[in-house]
Amino acid sequence: MPLSPNQGSTGGNTSVTITSTTANALSTVSQVLFGDTPATNVAYNAGADHVTCTSPAGAGEVEVTVVLANGEVSNGAPFYYIPAPVESTLSPTAGPLASGTSVVITGSGLDTTSAVTFGGSAGTVISKTDGRLTVTAPAGTAGPVAVSVTTAAGTFGGLTYTYVANPGTLTVTPNTGLLTGGTLVTITTTGDATTTSQVLFGSTSVPFAVASTTSLSLYTPPGTVLGAVNVSVTTAGGSSTATNAFTYV
Repeated sequence: MPLSPNQGSTGGNTSVTITSTTANALSTVSQVLFGDTPATNVAYNAGADHVTCTSPAGAGEVEVTVVLANGEVSNGAPFYYIPAPVESTLSPTAGPLASGTSVVITGSGLDTTSAVTFGGSAGTVISKTDGRLTVTAPAGTAGPVAVSVTTAAGTFGGLTYTYVANPGTLTVTPNTGLLTGGTLVTITTTGDATTTSQVLFGSTSVPFAVASTTSLSLYTPPGTVLGAVNVSVTTAGGSSTATNAFTYV
């Protein structure tokens, strides 16, 4: 007596279809039991020759049986109650507007994941185990979105992912300084600067401070030769480079 699906939430409310290998064997169904607990919304579909019902709340593995009008009870079929997943962490918590960022969700009960959404848009599940879920984020618009995970136990949220725009156009002020370095400069971005992870003067990585949502403060590193160098800023939203943006004099 096949069940579809044969697993569902511990809270119940899973729609289950029961079929038989014998034609019309379930036509006089009067009750469906999950263990000792009756299902609700029991109905026989004559055209499809199957029974549909809604599972009650439960836990672990139970036998599902069909009780006919004459009191006959079918052989049991196993149904597995799946506890709600625990979503503990999400990494990274931010990424670019374009799709393709690999995001890892850790927790428990994630091995039956069938869908992950970012603000309602479907991600692509790459791999899943009980404690770890890897998914590719879809494209989005700038700002935070709720991340929801759907498993055999239902759909659950609680995590947030933030889409970050590219840093955009960079402006360096002042745009000249001594070859020995040490010039205090401000880099202004047209995009979000709060998730900045790296600033480069030429090929030299420079310590920085986030001064505002669209600006960074830092001291220039020593230069190697007189002349102009490119300045690059990398954030969770991507990288931007201003060509010949600072000149060593």
